[in-house]
Amino acid sequence: MNKPNIVFIMADDTGYGDIACYNPESKIPTPHIDRLAAEGTMFTDAHSPCALCTPTRYGMLTGRYYWRTPKKHSLVMPYEPPVIEPDRPTVASMLKQRGYATACVGKWHLGLWYPAKDEAGYTQREENIDFSRPLDGGPIELGFDYFFGTAGCSTSDAPYCFIENDRTVGIPSVASTEDLHELPGFYPGLMAPDWDEMTVDTTFVEKAVEFIDRHAAARPEDPFFLYVPLSAPHIPWLVPDFLVGASEEGPRGDMNVLVDWCVGQVRAALEERGVLDDTLLIFTSDNGPHRGENGHSSTGPYRGLKNSAFEGGHREPFVARWPGHIPAGAVSDELLCLTDLMATLADLTGESLPEGAGEDSFSVLPALLGQGGCTPPRPAMISDTGGHRCDLGDFAIRKGKWKLIVIPARKEGETERRHLFDLKEDPGEEDDLIEEHPSIAADLAELLDEIKQRSSRAIECPRAGAD
Repeated sequence: MNKPNIVFIMADDTGYGDIACYNPESKIPTPHIDRLAAEGTMFTDAHSPCALCTPTRYGMLTGRYYWRTPKKHSLVMPYEPPVIEPDRPTVASMLKQRGYATACVGKWHLGLWYPAKDEAGYTQREENIDFSRPLDGGPIELGFDYFFGTAGCSTSDAPYCFIENDRTVGIPSVASTEDLHELPGFYPGLMAPDWDEMTVDTTFVEKAVEFIDRHAAARPEDPFFLYVPLSAPHIPWLVPDFLVGASEEGPRGDMNVLVDWCVGQVRAALEERGVLDDTLLIFTSDNGPHRGENGHSSTGPYRGLKNSAFEGGHREPFVARWPGHIPAGAVSDELLCLTDLMATLADLTGESLPEGAGEDSFSVLPALLGQGGCTPPRPAMISDTGGHRCDLGDFAIRKGKWKLIVIPARKEGETERRHLFDLKEDPGEEDDLIEEHPSIAADLAELLDEIKQRSSRAIECPRAGAD
């Protein structure tokens, strides 16, 4: 098959129940994503590797779980250094080697090196950062030809400015104000003088479309990979004027309408430029949502929310469209994880994974093409919550219909807790079977430890007793 363009759009905190085609009772209109589902395949058992944003972005780009890194807490906070090593293969570097033009437009949140004003090297002290110099360790050093976005959570993490390639767009020189400090989750810090919290995602869309146009003019014969990690619907839920009241859920719901609008704008740009049907277009989310309002269930039928090891924390909407290859109007219950993107795109482009890359990535290309399964066979899938330390977060391991949640002791006097669920009979995780099936729980716990010590792809044979 010819190499398609690849556009991967990832929302920030959109839940399984926020998308209308996944939740008929949703109070949020999502016609553009629903249209993608009608023209492609909707996956109902897709998962993020973590119920938080930084670890999922790491896992999606590298094909490995974030807790394999030396990082000792789950998020990259403002001004922290990169978590992807400069020699680590990424989806972008892999595709670039295979002739793709590559771009990231949106929220990065994987760390940067910030140059110091008065000394050689780098600093994490905002007041000592020289924003007139390049920021190192970011997307353009990890396989992306072009980057336009923000360092962290676009509307709640400093610095509040756009970054183009390795330079800030303007100099963050204005202190954030008290009215912003009162917003939920807002991290005080420096802002560019023209920074506007409500136009972040609309700007991302403009830049994504500009990239598509530049590529068509400069490299029309080559495929492109465009990664669009949106800011919406992450707190503080500042809705652009043209979408205020667009949902029945309230501001969080309106921000999910913004997500849908962004998907529609990118789709329209691809169609207008005649490349839509030559493009693998994927929409998903990085982790579970906040709780819905006004009777809206943001996780649909699933228990748990963002930062939870229950299904609602990591089961994501995942819709893929590629006419002539991906079945239209189909619904798939094949298990997949966002770490699988690397192996899947390697398979799609007819190459093997780079050596030492994608330890936790499996090709789900057969599932995308309606043929089922993944290669090599997956021993199990893990999702975690990070916690204050990656090694102390809650872990969920899934094998077949069985799911074990392990909640480690966090202080002296506590003991580890475990929960076991049969997701086939109990998708809402209401009936804990840990007492009825101790051997299954023990097998899954042993397999979890083995995957932690080795890698998912190093384990060839699924364990007996856990099917």
